[in-house]
Amino acid sequence: MKNFIKTMDTLVETLQALDLVIQHEQTLLCSGRVNGMALQTITEQKSSLLTTVDYLDGQRRQHDVRLKQTAPYSRQPEIADRWKSIVTLTQKLSNINRHNGLLLDKQLTYNTQALSILKASQTNKFYGPNGQAMQPKQLARKISV
Repeated sequence: MKNFIKTMDTLVETLQALDLVIQHEQTLLCSGRVNGMALQTITEQKSSLLTTVDYLDGQRRQHDVRLKQTAPYSRQPEIADRWKSIVTLTQKLSNINRHNGLLLDKQLTYNTQALSILKASQTNKFYGPNGQAMQPKQLARKISV
């Protein structure tokens, strides 16, 4: 039973750490300019913590099978309190993560629009393959008298 409680405590702590990372991600996404390197670091931290959560939840399920119990652990108040914390944190993280996904979609749309503007301006070539300035194409024929 001690291992089970330790697993539950570690799961709560990991979810709390994930909460901090996801809130930091939200702050970054809400700022005017998104720092790509910082976002990459946050993504790696998030991925690592989610892997840990998955592992710990697997451990919790193994304890459930071994101890013949199931969530919400109503017959064990000490574990039930931890489970309530886990459920509350998980719901909160899900909502924040959904919001962050919307912010990321907006950022991707903005970046796509900016790239399309830049690509459109590149259709007018000012330099040839040899690096020399190209003469603008003339729209009318020259007439000499």
